[in-house]
Amino acid sequence: MTTNAGHGLELSVIVPAHNEELAISNQIDAITASDWDGSWELIVVDNCSTDATAEIVREYSRRDPHVRLVQASDQPGRNYARNVGINASQARSFALTDADDIAGPGWVRAMGTALRDHELVTGPLELGRLNSDFLASSRGRRHESSSPSFHNIFPAAHGNNFGMRRDAWTRIGGFDEDPRLLGSEDIEISMRAWLDGIDLYFATDAVVHYRYRTEPQVLWQQGRRYGRSRPMLVRKLIEAGQPRPARFGGWRSWAWLAMHAPDLLRPERRAGWVWVAGNRLGQLEGSIRYRALFL
Repeated sequence: MTTNAGHGLELSVIVPAHNEELAISNQIDAITASDWDGSWELIVVDNCSTDATAEIVREYSRRDPHVRLVQASDQPGRNYARNVGINASQARSFALTDADDIAGPGWVRAMGTALRDHELVTGPLELGRLNSDFLASSRGRRHESSSPSFHNIFPAAHGNNFGMRRDAWTRIGGFDEDPRLLGSEDIEISMRAWLDGIDLYFATDAVVHYRYRTEPQVLWQQGRRYGRSRPMLVRKLIEAGQPRPARFGGWRSWAWLAMHAPDLLRPERRAGWVWVAGNRLGQLEGSIRYRALFL
């Protein structure tokens, strides 16, 4: 990996991390194995970890001067950690991925190259490597091969596979740190980029292996948070005078829950059902909270 401090640095890879001592080494190893010939750095942002995450990253930084540890300790929050990391970075562009995922072999190269020509970049999320077949299929697998969107209204970049030019990020105001957006923060910043006229480029070689949570209780809570934030986005679209998604566009997910109710009795399938159920309940709650029906 080559680097050049200051304005000559092309790319800063930002990895926010909270209590990721079991996964962070795999991600650092994957990223630092890149063969891209551009100049870049890797910043791991420790966000209030209480385990050995920070010490593991420090050890990497002792061996490799291109790896840096940045502390984001004033408050918990993924978007807060992302903003701290981006503000601490030195490059003209940045790329984000998560500590518990694994960047594909060509991810840094694909991201760095694409950001030379595009302001906003995302890529595929591969689900088979780190998840069971059923869990990988429980939310659909369209993001493995196609550019995502928010209900065909605007293109949306994945937060764990996200690249942006620094000047564009500054222009639209960075990541929104409102905790109510948890689960939709990548969609929200994509919406602001779209409203600003920024095109999203889908780099097919920028693959990230995405890890789903497996514990039913965690998935239930995560699904509810994600679901509650979606009507908040609908409210923002309405207030911006833009088209909104269909009020009952998620009926297929409700039907899926009814058809797959027996999955609750099968431990290997329970996690997927619980996530979808939590997501549906969350969207109902968010529809009431933000006065934007979106079920």
